[in-house]
Amino acid sequence: MVNNNVITPLYVQIANELRKEILSGKYGQHGCIGTHNHLTERFGVSLITIRKAMQLLEKDGIVEILQGKGTFVRQMALVDPLQDLTGISNMMSSMKMENQVSVPVFELRPTPDTLDNDTIQALGETSLFIRRIVSVDGVPMANADMYLPGRFAGTFTREEAEKRTIYQIYQDKLGMNLGKGRQVIRAAGASDDIAKSLCIEPGSPVLQIERKAYDDKETLIEYMILTYEASKYCFEVELALNRQQ
Repeated sequence: MVNNNVITPLYVQIANELRKEILSGKYGQHGCIGTHNHLTERFGVSLITIRKAMQLLEKDGIVEILQGKGTFVRQMALVDPLQDLTGISNMMSSMKMENQVSVPVFELRPTPDTLDNDTIQALGETSLFIRRIVSVDGVPMANADMYLPGRFAGTFTREEAEKRTIYQIYQDKLGMNLGKGRQVIRAAGASDDIAKSLCIEPGSPVLQIERKAYDDKETLIEYMILTYEASKYCFEVELALNRQQ
């Protein structure tokens, strides 16, 4: 609820509260968050204050206002054009979404024997495992599980992994030039571990991106599984028409 005893304007408080509810999935993919009159009664403020709050959310691209019908959630999925090898934080920044990164796991661990032989050989018997959870307004948007070659373990710190992308650290600290990446996108059900990270129910639909990143000498420098709740990610690809058909 709003607090009249703080310096933050009432309309900003209301916008922040509704933003958190929207990102948590409370209203669904295109649900109505209420008419202006309903929100006026809910928050106990004037119609002008509600209008200013809605205008702020609309400006941020979070809602759309339909005259005579109400205010509805705008699709909040991250859109990945699948053109560049980039980190999720950079993708969010390009969409003007302020994000927070936490690194709950940062440790050396045996490289999973379920990976293919070439990947295991490139990573080594021991990998640096980093789990990064990227959130917007406290709502988890993505879970990134990264395995980096064990020989580079001394290059990274937990603090750096929270503030910078892995690719930036590679470039700045090792002078490494990034080359190319290969990734596979598939639908899956959230494991108990991933569900806990993303604050969703186990078995919920998720999209997983399995990515292998290479330097300019085609040496593997990262193996990653990036997981999104299905409703929070989509990808788009521009296709050329085959004129022979």
